[in-house]
Amino acid sequence: MMKKILITGGNGDLAKMLIKQLSDSYIIEAPLRDELDVTSINSVDQFFKNREFDIVINSAGTLYSSTIIDSDPELWIKDINVNLIGTYLVTRSALLKNKDTLIINISSTAAFNSYNDWTSYCSSKAGVIKISQGLQKDNYNVVTLCPGAIDTKLRDGLSIINSNVMTLEEGTAPIIKAIALEYNNGDIIFYRKNMLEINPNYNQL
Repeated sequence: MMKKILITGGNGDLAKMLIKQLSDSYIIEAPLRDELDVTSINSVDQFFKNREFDIVINSAGTLYSSTIIDSDPELWIKDINVNLIGTYLVTRSALLKNKDTLIINISSTAAFNSYNDWTSYCSSKAGVIKISQGLQKDNYNVVTLCPGAIDTKLRDGLSIINSNVMTLEEGTAPIIKAIALEYNNGDIIFYRKNMLEINPNYNQL
């Protein structure tokens, strides 16, 4: 029987590439926001009412760029709601329906850094790692992917210059390996273009 995978953020470039790569071997659901709003308790509850999954990929994400003083509070909080609260709500509902669900959380290399104009993004992605670590301590199946820059529309409008932006195929490759159980439970995968480290020493990044 084919395993069922939920990919949140179904309209994102990363999700679309994963659908393309996985659809022949898995049953994929990649709902749009009108079907699954990861920031809404009611929406998440309703979505999972008659569904359960073998694998959940928490890839819904937003990136707001602004210094704290110049920021729009609604947009700053949106990063927290989508990236962190969304991961929590979807993960909780998935595990309540099937405690053996493999949770694949998409964090970021930004979780290990502090950028003055990415505070909401860095904070939310660092929180995703802490959710994963808590899940592992409770003996759930979880792997966390922390990619660097990937060529997706999430980067639209950013002024930062980065010569090491990964292609979508490079960005999804470690996620595919996580689905194939090539990492250990609880592993944190830190990767950029042409480099990958498993369970990095935070103080050296």
